[in-house]
Amino acid sequence: MASSEEEATTASTDTYPEDDDCLSVRKWWCFLLSSIFTFLAGLLVVLLWRACAFVCCHKEPELAPNDPKQKEQKAARQGKQEFEGTFMTEAKDWAGELISGQTTTGRILVVLVFILSIASLIIYFIDASSEEVERCQKWSDNITQQIDLAFNIFFMVYFFIRFIAASDKLWFMLEMYSFVDYFTIPPSFVSIYLDRTWIGLRFLRALRLMTVPDILQYLNILKTSSSIRLAQLVSIFISVWLTAAGIIHLLENSGDPLEFENAQKLSYWTCVYFLIVTMSTVGYGDVFCHTVLGRTFLVFFLLVGLAMFASSIPEIIELVGSRSKYSGELKREHGKRHIVVCGHITYESVSHFLKDFLHEDREDVDVEVVFLHRKPPDLELEGLFKRHFTTVEFFQGTIMNPIDLQRVKVSKCDTHKNKKMGVVSV
Repeated sequence: MASSEEEATTASTDTYPEDDDCLSVRKWWCFLLSSIFTFLAGLLVVLLWRACAFVCCHKEPELAPNDPKQKEQKAARQGKQEFEGTFMTEAKDWAGELISGQTTTGRILVVLVFILSIASLIIYFIDASSEEVERCQKWSDNITQQIDLAFNIFFMVYFFIRFIAASDKLWFMLEMYSFVDYFTIPPSFVSIYLDRTWIGLRFLRALRLMTVPDILQYLNILKTSSSIRLAQLVSIFISVWLTAAGIIHLLENSGDPLEFENAQKLSYWTCVYFLIVTMSTVGYGDVFCHTVLGRTFLVFFLLVGLAMFASSIPEIIELVGSRSKYSGELKREHGKRHIVVCGHITYESVSHFLKDFLHEDREDVDVEVVFLHRKPPDLELEGLFKRHFTTVEFFQGTIMNPIDLQRVKVSKCDTHKNKKMGVVSV
């Protein structure tokens, strides 16, 4: 029994570098101030740069009419400005290509940023699964913080690349994703100095989920407007939900300043459950906010959350329900040929074509027939397709749309056959 107490004491000493009542002095404000100072310092640098550029550009000294020395100085200044302008333009173009996703390197970088953002968010989920908001622990023993620091160094480099690529530096400093970096990167460095961690605003990484539709478009996974809109709605809903849950988790587990005496021990996933129940206006009452800050935030969030819930969910259901069964993509079997038929697609034209094309007297009828038309088939035509389901498929689309042509694999069609109905093959 005595040995177990000694081990517990040793473990406690290893975890808390100062003493057992390390948390008697809260230092959350150090982490928060580091983020605010970083934002204000960056904003000040941009404003000073603009002020200097304005003063320098509008204060050209007047030249004497026939002073060759002053003319040489002006020519030297112009040459220097042209060189600096060319260098900055090239750097901006290079950075723009990296973050645009238009090149292979850019796509890799964008996808890598997203993957690391999700990994950093998962680390936050692990740390937020407990009720502790602030914890004293040697940084050298904190594995999750070490991994998160490595991620944040990468995010810091990516922040500077985005800064270089930005056309308006001041507006860039006020972007949403810039604030995500302000409130997640500096605190990871502060934790090294203080040998303690604060759960802080790391939940803001969930806002990176809003970039999912862009990434899926870069990878040519999302091609239609309905699928893009559906991905946007789902990503916005989930990111706002997870971010708001992080705010409730932080406020409730911290308590109201300055005494922090009314803290409520809630895990992050309890807050996620609480918010989805509240947003859906069910409100079981098993979980509720104790702190004034938590209740205040919840009041303002409900004004936005209920509106988002009421508008997004019906639109998501409508997009999912309106997905046509004829809007898919041809799954071409290896070694099997196919042709694409378009034009005047009616029951009479299709039945006559199939009788002729699939006639037994033909030498080779082992060819799949794919019909492409902008309107869905009526019940009579649909019944005809079902009777020939082994050799016939129908897709809704038009030959004027390159995406529809890719869906029916026009580039891999069988030999060209020009019938009355317009058999298209390439």
